[in-house]
Amino acid sequence: MKHNVLFLLLIAFTLLFTCCAPVEDDIFTTARITVTGGDDVPVTGVQAQVKLTNVNSRQVTTTADFNGASATVELLRGAYQIDIEGVATCQTVDNVIRMRQFRCQSDYEEFIGRDINEVTLSMIFLD
Repeated sequence: MKHNVLFLLLIAFTLLFTCCAPVEDDIFTTARITVTGGDDVPVTGVQAQVKLTNVNSRQVTTTADFNGASATVELLRGAYQIDIEGVATCQTVDNVIRMRQFRCQSDYEEFIGRDINEVTLSMIFLD
């Protein structure tokens, strides 16, 4: 009889602790930000810092992890302001590779989907 009571208590504690686990996956999302130079300026690589500011909480998230012309970052779901500054490797019309300084800006982008949220921003060249 003692073993049955002990067994039932063990099952009850297991259910109690597994049912009360917080689910944090619902509040996070993945954002992929891609920068483009337009049709006439193909971008082959980017070295820049992306600054994402949550419009509601003013929390700032930064990343410099670019893969080609795209950066991917995990964020809290919501609306963000995006600022990017850096250097891009671009190919000119006569196939010459050039380093160009640029910046990108967006005052409002929504990252509210549960899967990957994609945004493409146009570069403003500073040179």
